[in-house]
Amino acid sequence: MERLKYGIKNSRIWHLCSQDIEVNKSMTLDNWTRYRAEYREIYYLNDNIKFLEVDHFNHVFKFFDANIRKHNIEDFRRYFKDFQKYKEILK
Repeated sequence: MERLKYGIKNSRIWHLCSQDIEVNKSMTLDNWTRYRAEYREIYYLNDNIKFLEVDHFNHVFKFFDANIRKHNIEDFRRYFKDFQKYKEILK
């Protein structure tokens, strides 16, 4: 499995991030929702707390304060940093 090559343990995170969805559409898996715009994606917890923003034009991503489990944050980080080769913008 490709996700294991990058150390991503949570298959739901891999599935949520890797699905090709149309612009201005969303996808929900468990309590995470991914909204896709032209060059940006925003991830929400329970549809109202923004915890991750991905800028595909500049190839960067940024986490926001939310009560996301640390191991899930690390899986999202591995997906975008190691698999997508994006840079993280630190707080």
